[in-house]
Amino acid sequence: MVNFARLTKKRLGEMLLEEGLITEEHINEALKRQQESGEMLGESLVKLGYTSEMEIARVLATQYALPYINAANYYVPKEVVDLIPLETLTENQIVPLDKIGNSLILAVSGNLNEKVFEEIERMTACQIFLYVSAASQVMQAIRTHFSGGGPAR
Repeated sequence: MVNFARLTKKRLGEMLLEEGLITEEHINEALKRQQESGEMLGESLVKLGYTSEMEIARVLATQYALPYINAANYYVPKEVVDLIPLETLTENQIVPLDKIGNSLILAVSGNLNEKVFEEIERMTACQIFLYVSAASQVMQAIRTHFSGGGPAR
């Protein structure tokens, strides 16, 4: 099980604010956009031009004490492709990168939702190990390996 005790309970906006990367006004505008579009807060902040995906990934990796990986450059083995439903991957901005024994390596760029990870552990019967990646890198890996358009299919 992912050690959620060591993960911060702070929200992304709080972390970016503490780092001095955005302002309260930026958060409020991005939250308004998020409600209208349904996208994640980080996506809204990037689309509004207030921060970059790499800054978000760096803050998440630092705050959660997780390593960073460029998920788009990672080859996903065929046996990993069918472990988690595509909808779960895209909704939560998660991509499985490898399975070694009963260990499953995931790259995440969105919310670190404990319930989602518990469900993934239940459905895969694997212990999860997390890496942080930029949102575009996670989505590129999903498109390449899980949407029928890449080498893993």
